[in-house]
Amino acid sequence: MTKGHMTPEAFLSALEAAGHLTSEAVQRALSVQAATSHPVDIVMRELAFMPDAQLAEAMALFCQCDCCTVIAGVDEELLERIGTVFAQAHAIIPCQRQGDSLRLIVADPFAFSTIGAVSYLADLPAAISVAPRLLIDEFFRERAKGQNSSETTDFQDSAEAEDVDRLLDIAREAPIVKFVSRILQRAVDEKATDIHIEPLEDSIRIRLRRDGLLDTLEIVPKFNAAAVTSRIKILSRLNISERRLPQDGRLRASIRGQEVDFRVSVMPSIHGETIVLRILDRSNIRLDLAALGYQPESMATIARIVRRPNGIMLLTGPTGSGKTTTLYSILSDINDAKSKIFTVEDPVEYRLAGVTQLQVEPSIGLTFATALRSVLRQDPDIILLGEIRDPETARIAVQAALTGHLVLSTLHTNSAAGAINRLREMGVESYLLAATLRGIIGQRLLRKACPHCSSHPAGIRCETCNGAGYSGRRAVYEILEVTEPIREAIGRDLIQSEIENLAIKEGMRPLAQQASELVAAGMTTIAEVSRVVDLQGE
Repeated sequence: MTKGHMTPEAFLSALEAAGHLTSEAVQRALSVQAATSHPVDIVMRELAFMPDAQLAEAMALFCQCDCCTVIAGVDEELLERIGTVFAQAHAIIPCQRQGDSLRLIVADPFAFSTIGAVSYLADLPAAISVAPRLLIDEFFRERAKGQNSSETTDFQDSAEAEDVDRLLDIAREAPIVKFVSRILQRAVDEKATDIHIEPLEDSIRIRLRRDGLLDTLEIVPKFNAAAVTSRIKILSRLNISERRLPQDGRLRASIRGQEVDFRVSVMPSIHGETIVLRILDRSNIRLDLAALGYQPESMATIARIVRRPNGIMLLTGPTGSGKTTTLYSILSDINDAKSKIFTVEDPVEYRLAGVTQLQVEPSIGLTFATALRSVLRQDPDIILLGEIRDPETARIAVQAALTGHLVLSTLHTNSAAGAINRLREMGVESYLLAATLRGIIGQRLLRKACPHCSSHPAGIRCETCNGAGYSGRRAVYEILEVTEPIREAIGRDLIQSEIENLAIKEGMRPLAQQASELVAAGMTTIAEVSRVVDLQGE
């Protein structure tokens, strides 16, 4: 049974269907639970609808797990870590592991946040057993008698207290849950690309990256830091007890009826853990080159490049320059039933129908290079490689192009011609580059001047741009098509500046030139171009 069907409401309905409760009793129990937020077993006891032991058996049967009548094999070390105060308050007892899972004895099998919190603290999946709450209460009473009274409620150090506070906040599912949900919703509503949650010395600063720039959303008291961090870790399936090492995860949230994915990065800092969430809102993305700002003649050049039966096409630019979105837009244009298309990414940012998509997992040895080798054995026609990061991946990409495949990928370089030097630095010989490169796009994203503002956008406050003077972004780019003269130049080891000059003669419009044209057309500002494009170097 899935978690979505394991709810107190579904359980009570099952009891009604089995003849153990009347419909009136079910409605009464639901009303009391809604008013008190008590677990269903406590509500049933208060209403005297069913004895504890019988109720535990019924819940175990409904949840398809064991019913526990004797508490044994307790994991004392883990119990100390989560704290007896927490464990007793939530009627949960960790026991020794069974195989690859942690056995938890619980009174409320529907307390998913509590179970999840302890599971993550143990870094093991949980296998639950249901026990009557009275049995669990008796266990803690007897345990307290055997301990020194001074040790029954005191925490041994601040780290344990912090763990317990964090777990309690997560388990309560109240203010912190609403706070995190509100931040996620605000970010999506305001079309942000990233959420930054940054612990400062005495507060937490929350910032959103919109149109490439960070703006402070709000500053909240520091005492909320542990709870906010834990909530996000739980949602991202990260280890809430690990605060010394960086962690990466992913979460999915329902925002106004739409499923939105977030890529999560957690990193320790001197003031606590800093969190960055990259928003992967597929509903807000148009995989359309024209919508990105590409002109018809540019789209014709790209189409000519990718209609070649083999070779490599690269997108270059810094992080956040829209490379992946442009690649997917190109891929969506050539995606048809006659081609076998694979993507190898970290992570998979968009879903495309009819495309086989693979996410790399370096922690288990599934790197870009190993994944690409496997893909080549799957009879592909077109391969989208999220990024060429190392010499091994570069060599395999070249090999794929030489053996009849079209490879689309990205590189972190400042210009289109700079990609050639970067691949040379990775050990790819010039003659192989000349044989395989088909085209290189250098791209940046410029904020567009708000059409609802005057010619001095920064001085006008309007509802569309909230006084920023800019609304939305568009691509500014240069396309280096590898023509025969350029191919010969690459093979002769010509330097970057010589290749750039030759490309301009062959029809390439440099980034700086196109950006200047956008300023002249009133589509952006010289200040924005100066911020994004190196007008002297490019």
